Amino acid sequence: MVMRCVLKHHVCLCVLSTAVLAGLALITAQTKVYAKSLNCNGFTNTSASGEAGDPRGDSETGKIECDGDGVYEGGYGRVSMRGQYQRVMGGIGGSNGELSGNRDIDMGKDLKPAVKVHGGRAVITIVGKLTITDNGKRNTNPAIQVERQGKLTLNDVNATGVYKGILVKDSKSSVIVTKGVIGVRGDYVIGVKNGGEVTLMRGVTVQGSMGIVFMGNGVANATVMGVGAKINLASGGTGVIMQGTGGANATVMNMTIQGGGVLGLM
Repeated sequence: MVMRCVLKHHVCLCVLSTAVLAGLALITAQTKVYAKSLNCNGFTNTSASGEAGDPRGDSETGKIECDGDGVYEGGYGRVSMRGQYQRVMGGIGGSNGELSGNRDIDMGKDLKPAVKVHGGRAVITIVGKLTITDNGKRNTNPAIQVERQGKLTLNDVNATGVYKGILVKDSKSSVIVTKGVIGVRGDYVIGVKNGGEVTLMRGVTVQGSMGIVFMGNGVANATVMGVGAKINLASGGTGVIMQGTGGANATVMNMTIQGGGVLGLM
């Protein structure tokens, strides 16, 4: 009987421990929901941490990551279009998905993309001026990366001296640049992998030794459109490169490419 009681007590303790662990796991999971989002609260503030849900907003110099997993909460923060106070929890930007305020990001401080948007609910417009540099010249990531059906519009961007410009991955991901300068020191200006779409509007200045690179298996459609935009290549540069297997479904429309060779196949 004593042994049985001890065993029962032992089992009870095990069950309790399991319940406690389950509760801790749930709490941990809840705190990690927005862990990937950073500086995607909607507005800049010199005292802000940029962490998801920070009522102070975003850091002016921190990298931007919008994961599309956020929610709006009433009673806090900014005023929405309907006049309701809202706080943003997670990576969906401020009201209407906008990120306001001027932002100046040095890619040399964190060897990752300066801006990363991913997830189908991440439909982001950076309305303030975005400046991207790589003072250490060590970062080989794209300055801007959009994937997993994310969508990004840049109203005014100046990305100079970066190793790669824009990378779009997956068929429903897209980037629109309406104004600005993109200057690349090493690899491609625009990369499209396994589908996706990049649009450069008139007034966008682009410079680099390699223009557009299409990558992937050729199953999804990839499109690069230039509404009056122009890519200026360095001497000996290549305008369009096709990489990957299975052929290619790639379209370049209304884009002027000046400088070196126009087409390369790899």
